[in-house]
Amino acid sequence: MNATPGTGAATTPVLAPPGPTPGAREQEYEHADAFPLPAHKTSVATARHRVDQDLAEWGVPESARDDAALIISELFTNALIHTDSLEITCRVLAAQHGLCLSITDQGHGPTGPRVRPADRDEDCDDAENGRGLLLVSALAAAWGVATDPGHGRTVWAVLNPDGDSYSAV
Repeated sequence: MNATPGTGAATTPVLAPPGPTPGAREQEYEHADAFPLPAHKTSVATARHRVDQDLAEWGVPESARDDAALIISELFTNALIHTDSLEITCRVLAAQHGLCLSITDQGHGPTGPRVRPADRDEDCDDAENGRGLLLVSALAAAWGVATDPGHGRTVWAVLNPDGDSYSAV
């Protein structure tokens, strides 16, 4: 498995991302959930809702839940748009020292995720596409990509490492 930190994000050795294999780094977290969803547009909202529900049950503050919901939505949407996956697996891990979110697709995309300028239509300066990983990079302390050839690609993001603890987690 190869791991590559995302452009513009720092690597965080304390909170290594979970790999495509369930349980890869989950022992570092008090709470964990992983769930596969069909690669359909409606699954984005399902993933966002389930992650928010998990984090609420684990006592994570609403502001962090909002950031996590946006990140999981962006990562899931990217996997949906840029791969030919039939199923996408979401993983959320929480501990006193932070959150780790990840999306694992089936690795059927031609390239890996990368931050790029927003798509610009010649007639429109307000394009709706191309800002997902810019948002992830702005919200996450670190993000990256782990690939396992033939088994999938995991895009992960870490929130709040080595910062203020989540008091209720």
